[in-house]
Amino acid sequence: MGGRMGQLREIGRGGYTLAELVVVVGVLFVLTAIGLPLFSTMMQNSRLDAATRQLAGDVRNARSLATQTGWQYQIVGFNVGGGATYKNQYRMLGCSSSGVGWPANTGPILQSATQMAGPWINFNQLYPGVSLNSSVSAQSFYVSFNSQGVAFQSMNFPVTITLQSGGSHQVGVTSVGGVTIQ
Repeated sequence: MGGRMGQLREIGRGGYTLAELVVVVGVLFVLTAIGLPLFSTMMQNSRLDAATRQLAGDVRNARSLATQTGWQYQIVGFNVGGGATYKNQYRMLGCSSSGVGWPANTGPILQSATQMAGPWINFNQLYPGVSLNSSVSAQSFYVSFNSQGVAFQSMNFPVTITLQSGGSHQVGVTSVGGVTIQ
C-alpha cells in the first residue's frame, strides 16, 4: 500500500495545463477590454468634476475675501474660444474700492495697497479636454463681489464647463453671492 501511494504522488506533478493557462489569459483579456473604457470614462468625469470644483471654489474664495477684507473681488476669464494668450483660463482680481478700479485683467501678477491680480488658472494644462463656455461667442466672462459679498457685476455667468467627450456642469452665482453648481 505504501509503495502504490508513492507512485501516484510522482505521477500527479504540480502545475497548470496549457488549456487552463489559455482560459485564464482569455478571461483577463475580456475583463481588461471591458474595464478600460469604463476606467477612461471615469477618469474623464473625474476631470470634469475637479474642474467644476476648482472654479466654484475660487468664486467662493473671491466672495469670502471680499467680505473679510472690505475689497471688491472679481473672477475674470477667457472662454475656450477667447483671446489666444489666455483662452480657457481665469484669474482673481481685487481692488480696494470702486474708486480705484480693477487692475488690467491681462496684466502681470500684482499685489499693491489698492489692487491685486492673481495667477492664471490654466484649464488647458490642469484639466485637458475640459473647456470653459465652449458655446458662448463672447471672449470673456466675469463675476464681481462687493465688500458685503454680493455679486454686483457679471458677464457670461453662469460658466458652463464642458468635457470634450460629452457632459457638462454649470457654475453660477445667485444675486446675493451664493455659488451654485448644476
